[in-house]
Amino acid sequence: MYLGVDVGGTHTDAVLLEDGGPGLVRILASAKAVTKKRAIDSLDAVLSDLLKGRDPGAVKRLTVSTTLGLNSVLTGTADPVGILTTSGPGLDLDPAQWGPLFRALPGSQDHRGQVVEAISPNEAFKAAKELLDLKALALVVASKFGPKNPELENIMLAQALKAAKENSVHSVKSAQSDQAALTVPVMAASKLFGRLNFPRRLGGAVLNAAVKRLYEDFFDDLTKAATFHGLKCPIYLLKADGGVMDMPAARERPVLALAAGPAASLLGLWALSGDNSSDDVLMIDMGGTSTDLALLSRGKPLMTPSGLTLAEKPTLVRGLLTHSLALGGDTDLVMEDGRLVPKPIRRGPALALDPSGLGNRSPTLTDAFNVLGLCSLGDTTISKKAFEILAPSRAKEAASLAVEAVFERLNTAAKTFIDDVNRQPVYTISDYLVDWKLKPVRAVFLGGPAETLAPLAEKALSIPSRAPIGAATANALGAALAKPTMEAQLYADTAMGVLSAPTLGCQRSIGFDYTVTQAKEDLLALMGGGADLRITAEECFSQLSEAGRSGKVIRVAAQSAPGLMAGLSA
Repeated sequence: MYLGVDVGGTHTDAVLLEDGGPGLVRILASAKAVTKKRAIDSLDAVLSDLLKGRDPGAVKRLTVSTTLGLNSVLTGTADPVGILTTSGPGLDLDPAQWGPLFRALPGSQDHRGQVVEAISPNEAFKAAKELLDLKALALVVASKFGPKNPELENIMLAQALKAAKENSVHSVKSAQSDQAALTVPVMAASKLFGRLNFPRRLGGAVLNAAVKRLYEDFFDDLTKAATFHGLKCPIYLLKADGGVMDMPAARERPVLALAAGPAASLLGLWALSGDNSSDDVLMIDMGGTSTDLALLSRGKPLMTPSGLTLAEKPTLVRGLLTHSLALGGDTDLVMEDGRLVPKPIRRGPALALDPSGLGNRSPTLTDAFNVLGLCSLGDTTISKKAFEILAPSRAKEAASLAVEAVFERLNTAAKTFIDDVNRQPVYTISDYLVDWKLKPVRAVFLGGPAETLAPLAEKALSIPSRAPIGAATANALGAALAKPTMEAQLYADTAMGVLSAPTLGCQRSIGFDYTVTQAKEDLLALMGGGADLRITAEECFSQLSEAGRSGKVIRVAAQSAPGLMAGLSA
């Protein structure tokens, strides 16, 4: 058997699969629970339901996806991150784009990675301490050409760790209880992402640090819940690219799982619909906090060409091509110019599920659905009272206008997403370049309220919209079926005689005659070989050393192919 669990901001979904013949699995059971403040309570609820009367020893794998990290970033509740950087030739970062916790230190490297100006360890320590005093809860260090030579990043990293250690000791001594101070995550950007592109490498590292503590708590809860229910199988976390990684890798780079929720839904849709379609299909998955959009092009999910942009931060995170907006069932509806409109705010579940908020906070989109009879979640009389407070004698009209505003926004977001996709080179999950203009002929609605919302989406989008069988737990299905993947990059500079694969912990000498072919072979060997490994990028250009000697700079990247581990049997 195989378990898949998706922990969303409002609901936790789960499915249990069993072997259904060669290359096939079938759905044995599914479960849904309200997501609690502590993830362990939600995990316990769905595992109890699915494993009741079944042998946990027969479960071969547990794969989990979650939107908790992405929701924290979208709603501004993730940890504030302090940034220490150094520059080099070319455009420098604009401090205004990175906020008040950004410090550019004296020190630089040239395009080959050689240190041009050294860093003062004392200055690095002072800057790190200043950022912690300004309430940074995590620290990231990054040098422009760190992937070619981590020397400057290592100096900043050592001093940031020293400052974080002193900060933790001070916090413990000044605490009013015996509770240990929370550890401040400290990380180097090039050890997380070994590719060039300074802004994207830094953006990914900052997001990784921002959600590090949240995911540590989540992983601890996940491990405890699995142990309590007798599961002894490997535990994996779904990544944004549709593959999975083990727990040690997930603890080090949770940013790779930040967009796992949308990826889970897209994989679930792929599994439910098969890959034989010749049409382009728009996916809409509305949860409690966010709505995810994605496309199936001729039956295949699409991949990002360079990396995901998350919360307006470009990253080097390879992922399925999705877009998330802060719009969901728990979205607050606020009165503006006599009309209730959605705001990207989530202050709690629907008032129907939390009557204590009546009169203290706004009704939500789910409350509007209750008023219109589109669903009956919780105490529907509370939803009606909330609308009567805001719009006496016209509660139903106000709810109807609010829902219209929500789907107007969804329609605008969908059109913008499709236009953006058509303006850039994109690839299918099979690495084929999409050389045709994408034009969805239908929309597929996923999530708990899919059957209710599909007709409304059809009206707003002006294309047929439906909710497939299994739509309510498609995200958990996608997680359960995802294949493991890994990725890495290798850099070689023949003039300097150095080879580096930062994320694989490899750095060694090479000869002047080192080639791209050797680089690809070395990278695949370092990654352990395997038929599903593929080279995803290769670059080679000539340059002159300071001594006037011509050399080559080589970069290659490789990844195992994401996809589904099996098909669904009828």
